[in-house]
Amino acid sequence: MKKIRNKVCKKLVIMLVAMSVFMLGAIPTYASEKESDSYSHYITVDNKKIHVVFYGELEENTKEFANPEKTTLVMLPALGVPSPNIYFKPIAENVSSEFNVVIIEPLGYGLSDAASSTRTVDNINAEINKALEILDIKECVLLVHSISGVYGLNFVYSYPEKVKGFVAVDNTVYDEGLSEGMDMEQKYMLQEAKKFNDLRNSFSSVEEFQKAVSQSPEMYGAMLPEVNGYEYTEVDRQEYIRAFSRSNNETIMDEINQMDESLLTIKDQKFPDNLPVLTMISKDNVDAMPAWETGHRNQLNFKTGKHDMFILEGSHYIWYTNLLGIVDHICEWKIENCF
Repeated sequence: MKKIRNKVCKKLVIMLVAMSVFMLGAIPTYASEKESDSYSHYITVDNKKIHVVFYGELEENTKEFANPEKTTLVMLPALGVPSPNIYFKPIAENVSSEFNVVIIEPLGYGLSDAASSTRTVDNINAEINKALEILDIKECVLLVHSISGVYGLNFVYSYPEKVKGFVAVDNTVYDEGLSEGMDMEQKYMLQEAKKFNDLRNSFSSVEEFQKAVSQSPEMYGAMLPEVNGYEYTEVDRQEYIRAFSRSNNETIMDEINQMDESLLTIKDQKFPDNLPVLTMISKDNVDAMPAWETGHRNQLNFKTGKHDMFILEGSHYIWYTNLLGIVDHICEWKIENCF
């Protein structure tokens, strides 16, 4: 039995290491040829700037959503991803005709400021809630990926009035069969983040590091994601380089250190039966580790809950190679639930 567990653990570590390639920026992504209206701006939460991007039909003068009655989809990223906006942009553009889409780059991510408080689940969610209040988003559908699935499930119970639906894309779950591999992954991610910080600190300033990365993105693993059927713009490239140069900072390292405690907050936790939930998980991850599927099923109630789960072809970042599958499921789910 021990040998079997060790083999399974090794598979999980391989899977999670692949999930963490973003720590050095070498992630593929997926997108669409369609360009929607978007508006990038900052809001201030607890004296810190948070970068927020709107996608959808916007008023030309105010840059607010043209139809405020349309359901708002709020996107929250995976742990340590350099640029949540660039990484989520393919999905955001493709569902922006169905939703008012808001990508929030949490403190420490993308172009947002670093955090001054410990990266506990409660602190992160309190900041997200304040951001929604500032943006006058009274209720929304949350779309989460990876570790934000942990924060998102907690958010549902801490701020139930804010969440009318939940979309989980290969979200992180708690399962005893995953715990050993998760511990190893936490150590690996922290190690890589420290290496990245040491590299950045070898330059005289962040600006000098950013200049070097911009001149030789391949050398630093900072290439824009490669996407079948999608072309990022030069503006996207510049934003990604800026975000990449600031990534794996002290805020992210603190969040990595909190990972084991964060996971415990969802142990034995399920989604409310009356909350519409769409869960889409990676077939690659299920094949590598059956507990990945079990852990997701244990969060849902298929008998009496408004819960659906699909296993989709693709790796952890499913939409990078299966954007159509992700978008179709989201749009069908939206119609079924009359959002």
